[in-house]
Amino acid sequence: MILSSIFNTVEFYVITAFIAAAVVGASAMPSRKGAARTFLFSGTLWPSDEPSQPCIVARVSDSGELEIQRFGLEGLYMDGAYSLAVTIIGFDVTIEERLTPGGRRSSEAAAGATAILDCFGAERYHFNYRSEATGRSAAFSLNIRPGNRIERILS
Repeated sequence: MILSSIFNTVEFYVITAFIAAAVVGASAMPSRKGAARTFLFSGTLWPSDEPSQPCIVARVSDSGELEIQRFGLEGLYMDGAYSLAVTIIGFDVTIEERLTPGGRRSSEAAAGATAILDCFGAERYHFNYRSEATGRSAAFSLNIRPGNRIERILS
């Protein structure tokens, strides 16, 4: 009888309402990733006679900059353009490749491109590299430490 009388007290309902409000408040909190930061980088095209498989090589230089080399560019000419839009949210990075084909008659084909990204700290990041123009992408994780390197085929 004493135990069942607890459920009829005002204190019980106040404590229950407080716990319910705390649960709702905790579940409604936003994630702590932080604000999105977007950077734009232009790349340099380079020619080659031999075609290669579409892939990227990410290498961290001695100064801590991330160098992205893109191989196997088809339909891109030396008077075209290669650029990257980099969005960072916490330690998640999305790299959007942007291609401008250029003139087919007046220039030689570009086999690859290079871009230098200087927007990262010395941390481990999770990358998603996407090329909407070619429909290819790759995902990888990389510690931004001098000498680290990773190669991924774009599929």
